[in-house]
Amino acid sequence: MATAWEVVAGRATNPAALTALTANTGDGSFAIKNFDLAQQAFIEGVWAQSATAGVVRLRSSKLHDQVQAIRFRTIAATIRNFFADGLRQRIFPNDVLTFEIQGGGAETDSAAYLAYYGDLPGPTSRFATWDQIKDSIVAILVQEVAVANPTVAGDWSAGTALNATFDTMIANQDYALLGYQTDTNVLCVGLRGIDTANLRVGGPGPVESIETRDWFVGLSEATGKPHIPIINQANRAATLAFVSQNGTGGTTNVGFALAQLAPGAVRLG
Repeated sequence: MATAWEVVAGRATNPAALTALTANTGDGSFAIKNFDLAQQAFIEGVWAQSATAGVVRLRSSKLHDQVQAIRFRTIAATIRNFFADGLRQRIFPNDVLTFEIQGGGAETDSAAYLAYYGDLPGPTSRFATWDQIKDSIVAILVQEVAVANPTVAGDWSAGTALNATFDTMIANQDYALLGYQTDTNVLCVGLRGIDTANLRVGGPGPVESIETRDWFVGLSEATGKPHIPIINQANRAATLAFVSQNGTGGTTNVGFALAQLAPGAVRLG
């Protein structure tokens, strides 16, 4: 068991009224994972991508209420985390969230949330805090990946290997994933591999990168919890980059900001 977190996304077609989102490929549903209730878990972010201004809403019997609970007004073509830095909503094992969006009657709109688990049964993940890595940085690498966009509007893309575009990571070295930048507005940027316990970690994908350039560092600093993925070079080909976007076809160029770490300098757990 170990710290784990993931981004879960969904989409709706022509949601002129509040419409339940369909969970994206690989996400399955909007059910919270099973975990030991003694180990707390939280929603740490909600965001949306919509062509028309509207509403995104997240509710359940175990949140504040089943009527409105977490409700935000979306801004057309604007992607941002609606949660303030450090704001967290406690969640409970196996709770099924109702996730909805309202936008226009002739478009696909989508939304996502970030769920953090203090201790989740299953494969071991590798996450660090900023304090654990900041004095161990040897060099910075921006690993650009031309990520193939989804074939279904609003869904996740199929996944593109971290080393598909460039393959310059140094053999057997650990790298901390600090943040990312994208050249196209997308709902989400995600990364999944053995080092993330095969859970998709990531965040919102606006072209304006002031929020995302240090996304993982910011999450760690705001919450005091380990959110920075540590990825070993040996796992690069099996670590896949994803985008979720309301369009289809083409590619999105994502620049992942990686910090090469001194060998053996970071001890996790």
